[in-house]
Amino acid sequence: MEGLNNMIKTANLFGWIKGFDVARKGNDSLEVTHLQYGDDTLIFCDAEEDKLKHLKVILVLFEGISSLHINCKKRLLYPINEVTNIDLLDAILGGEVGALPTIYLGMPLGAKSKAIGIWNNVLEKCEQKLAR
Repeated sequence: MEGLNNMIKTANLFGWIKGFDVARKGNDSLEVTHLQYGDDTLIFCDAEEDKLKHLKVILVLFEGISSLHINCKKRLLYPINEVTNIDLLDAILGGEVGALPTIYLGMPLGAKSKAIGIWNNVLEKCEQKLAR
């Protein structure tokens, strides 16, 4: 997984893929391209054909180098806002198109974080763990 991490970071450095900026303050910003949890990876990428083609190459190379197989059933595209060419992007990457909000690793993804109701399941699970 460290190899995939380095491949994504290198692709971002060369401008082949682009994540999203957070904490913009003047010249200081943080760009998030991916998050990894054990053997699970969440990749953020612009909805552009060339960016997805680069991402596809990275994934194919990762599979070939590591001998690990990426589960196509877990390969999901989640469009943010309106993505008019989602069918083309899905054909490039393969997998399935998902919809937000959703649950990812037990946490709400794409929901309004200030809406208290979305945290009920998370709070309930924490309370159950603490009660043991």
